[in-house]
Amino acid sequence: MSNEYKIGVVGGGAWGTAIAKLLSQKEKVLIWVKEKSVSSDINKNSRNKKYLPKIKLNKKIKATNNMQDLKGLKFLFVVVPTQYIFEVFKGYKNLLDPECIVVCCSKGIEIKSLNLASEIIEDIYPNNKIAVMSGPNFANEIAKGLPAAALIASRSNSCAKTVATIMKSKTFRPYLSNDVVGAQIAGALKNIYAIACGIVVGKNYGDNAVASIITRSFSEICIVGQVLNAKKDTLSGLSGIGDLFLTCSSAKSRNFSLGIKLAKGVSLNSIVQKNSSIAEGVFTVRALKKISSKYQLSLPIGDTIYQILYRNKNIDNAIQELLNRPLRKE
Repeated sequence: MSNEYKIGVVGGGAWGTAIAKLLSQKEKVLIWVKEKSVSSDINKNSRNKKYLPKIKLNKKIKATNNMQDLKGLKFLFVVVPTQYIFEVFKGYKNLLDPECIVVCCSKGIEIKSLNLASEIIEDIYPNNKIAVMSGPNFANEIAKGLPAAALIASRSNSCAKTVATIMKSKTFRPYLSNDVVGAQIAGALKNIYAIACGIVVGKNYGDNAVASIITRSFSEICIVGQVLNAKKDTLSGLSGIGDLFLTCSSAKSRNFSLGIKLAKGVSLNSIVQKNSSIAEGVFTVRALKKISSKYQLSLPIGDTIYQILYRNKNIDNAIQELLNRPLRKE
C-alpha cells in the first residue's frame, strides 16, 4: 500500500485527521489509526465520527491499522499524544527510509525522560530530518478550512521550507523557524495554563483575572524556555503567545474545559473517564514539576495546578495563596 503514498499521518484523533485533511488538498494521504472502527469509518464513509464529527474528508485519505503500511513514505506527520509516541514507534525503528522527513505535531513533554516530542522521535530515528509544527490551531477549524497560521521549525532551513510548502494552502499560512525547542515549549506548557484559566472562568472570577493568568503564565513559560535555550522571539510568536492565548480563552480547548469542570467540583478521575480525547496538560504538569525541581524554578501557577490535580488541594485555598504571595517586581 505504501508505494502509492508520499505522505503519512500517525494518529487518528481530531488533530491527526485535520492535518490529514489539510495535506490531502495536494496529495494522497495514508493515516494510521489505532481503532479499527475509526479506520473503517474513514475508508467506507470518508468521515471520522468519533473524533471529528460533521467533517467530510477527502477521498484521497485512506486509513490503516498496520504500521508496516507506512514504509516508503517521504513525509510522516506524528500526531499521537506525546506520552505514547515512544510506545507507538518502539517496535518500528527500521520503518522509515532515511530520507523520510518526520514532522512532530504533538504537544507535550514526556514525563519519564522530560523529552520534547521531537527528541523522542530523534532517539528512534536519528538519521531522519525532523521538523515541528506548532501554533494557535484548533483541529475543527483547520478541518473546515478556516484561516489559520502556524510555525514550521527545523534545524534544517530547507527541511522547514519543504514541509511548509506541502502544507501551505489558500487558508493555511506556515511561517519558518530553526528554533525547534522554542517551537515546542509553549505548545506543551500552554495546556497546563489553560487548565488554570478554565478554573478562573469556572469560578466566575472575571476577565481581569483571566488576563492576569494568561500574562503571568507566559512569564512562567519564558522562564522555562530560558533554561531550555528557547529563543525569546519564538516564544513571542505563533507557537508561543499565540498558542497560549487561543488555548486559554476558548471552551474548544480540552484543557480549558477541564479547568471549568474542576472549578465546578467535578473530580479529575471522573473527567478523564468520560472523555475519549486526552487533555495533555494533566500529564505535562507532572513533567513541569520535574523541570521546576531540576532547575529550581519559581513557577507558582504551574505548581498550583499540580497541587490541585495531584495533591487534592482545595481550589479556593489555592487561589487565595496565589493572590497573597509576597510582593515582588513583575
